[in-house]
Amino acid sequence: MEKLIIPKGFKTTKQRKAILEVLEECKTPVHAEDIYLKLKEKGIDISLSTIYRNLDMLQKQGLVVKAYMIGEDKARFGLSSKKNYLICQKCKKIVIIDNCPFEKFKEELIEVHGFDILDHSIEVYGICPECKKSKNC
Repeated sequence: MEKLIIPKGFKTTKQRKAILEVLEECKTPVHAEDIYLKLKEKGIDISLSTIYRNLDMLQKQGLVVKAYMIGEDKARFGLSSKKNYLICQKCKKIVIIDNCPFEKFKEELIEVHGFDILDHSIEVYGICPECKKSKNC
């Protein structure tokens, strides 16, 4: 697991550490309910509302990102180090983009719009190779 540090002023609780560990284990963003079930499997007693509260705090501190996939009514959560995705609109498969193309675009946005860009996330929607091969596409 990569070294994830809770920002100064926030306690590193067992619950926060466990949530971050689950997110590190997951290859793609997951629903809070998935985190809840994985923690239950590990024998960690935690309520769903506690998970949401901690995810909110971790998101505000920049450790976790919240993503809304097209066609879903619930948010997914992932580590901020895994925040750029390709998402299949048919099967909902999510692929993390490791080599982020944003840096080239960032300079243009700063020049044209004058924004100080603090952070970003990229969600690109399409059809994955497996779905393109299927007859349902």
